[in-house]
Amino acid sequence: MQSWAWLALIHAGGEIAAVQAWMHQAFYPVLLLILIIASLGVPIPEDIPLIVAGVLLRTEDGIASWYGTILVALVGVLTGDLVLYMLGQRWGADVVNHRSVRWIVTPDRFTRLSRRFRVHGTWFCFFGRFLLGVRAAMCLTAGATHFPLWRFLLADFTGALLSVPLFIGLGYWFAGVIPQLREYMRDVQVVMWIGGGVALLILALVYRARRRRRKARAGTTKAAATSSTDIR
Repeated sequence: MQSWAWLALIHAGGEIAAVQAWMHQAFYPVLLLILIIASLGVPIPEDIPLIVAGVLLRTEDGIASWYGTILVALVGVLTGDLVLYMLGQRWGADVVNHRSVRWIVTPDRFTRLSRRFRVHGTWFCFFGRFLLGVRAAMCLTAGATHFPLWRFLLADFTGALLSVPLFIGLGYWFAGVIPQLREYMRDVQVVMWIGGGVALLILALVYRARRRRRKARAGTTKAAATSSTDIR
């Protein structure tokens, strides 16, 4: 199994319990709602509910069907994207001034994304939907720059058609390892906190040492300049 797939499963392992409990109550509505919310720019990775859906398809007989799950998931991920596109199309370049979406796309970011649309077009739209934090801004910018709707839908749908079955399949085929991944994730988080603390300490020491060297060099230069002035 590729390393990125393991990372997706490990990441899902930390959140899967809560999402799984919700989807036990109402599989299709909860799946649809979470994916729509995620696609509207809320920082919720869409891979988590998709992996949970795959796990439940494997472990809960009769809870849902493969075709129904994929269809609902596609509708969920595309609905939010289309809403953002329409908002961008309606507001145009003024989209960056609206409070409701200002946290998604800033003026500087809008300028950069607009430039990428002019250069890469459909390819940027296709790959942008796979990046958390970029996807929502990409959809708004696509609409605001009047990127053709049919090209936007084609690229977005093609990307979703690849990612949705993939993550559902990961959850289905590796459902048995999710509990172990939860425990592993806890250990990884502890190690990450310790490692992050050590890294910050090292950076602080390096910064302090460089600052002292700069002060020492500045003092030496000032002393040399003073000495030269005195000689004259």
